Amino acid sequence: MTATSGVPGVVPAVRAEADRRHLGNRPRRIAAASVALAALLAGPAAAAPPDPLLSLRLDARAAVREHPGMWTGASVARGASAVVAGSPRPLVAEIAALADRAGRTVTRVWGGYGGAVVLVPRTEEQAAVLAAPAKVDGLAAVATGGRVIVQPAAFARLSATGRLVVVTHELTHVATAGPRAVPMWLMEGFADYVGYLDSGLPVRTVAAELAADVAAGRTALNTLPGPADFAARPAQAYEEAWLACRYIAARFGERRLVALYRAALREDIGAALREVLGLTADGLTREWRSYARERLARS
Repeated sequence: MTATSGVPGVVPAVRAEADRRHLGNRPRRIAAASVALAALLAGPAAAAPPDPLLSLRLDARAAVREHPGMWTGASVARGASAVVAGSPRPLVAEIAALADRAGRTVTRVWGGYGGAVVLVPRTEEQAAVLAAPAKVDGLAAVATGGRVIVQPAAFARLSATGRLVVVTHELTHVATAGPRAVPMWLMEGFADYVGYLDSGLPVRTVAAELAADVAAGRTALNTLPGPADFAARPAQAYEEAWLACRYIAARFGERRLVALYRAALREDIGAALREVLGLTADGLTREWRSYARERLARS
């Protein structure tokens, strides 16, 4: 509605014409906002030194141009290894700072990586469009195609520690993406291992749902979690996967855990386990089960 539509005595035809002008300007405003945001992501002048985030800025510009209607009033923040675009401005700046902290952790554990574009839409519906075909239901963020998509409502409910864990988890996914899919327990468990590494949280806090199930006899920890487990009981499956990777790091060292992941990007997980850890899948499962029960039983 226009500013004059609520004034008594305005002729309906005049009000309708004013509304048409208002709506007719909307596509131009969206286009202008998209152009303005793209300009913020543009490269430096020719005489400027090379920009290490050039590829990320180009990818962020592509994301803006793919969905121009999402970015009215959006802002851009860049960190040491991330470009963050979206709204509101304080959240964008916060996520850029979190991405810097998270990026240092990922680099320390995994090695160097090329950074990431983080998109912060206004609504869950917009996040779903940006993440497709990946799903954002029940998630605070998701990594897909080298980008991290934040689901704003879920992200807002997290504590400060939770936000850092989520950003670190998703940047780990970006860093570890490769030509071969690794088992889900290793992919999600490793991302959580890196995510929780500096959190200071005890095992029973991180794995609260699993601890309750084990204490009540609702799970026997018979197998490492697979896709069906992550779909049916996601909290417990993530916790089981995290404990598997935590066990490997505790027994063999963090470097061997990283080596296992890198080997699984090249070959079958059975071969990777034998090559890096000297274990079979059944052997790892038995040792993980014992470790998990012992750690979850501690007060």
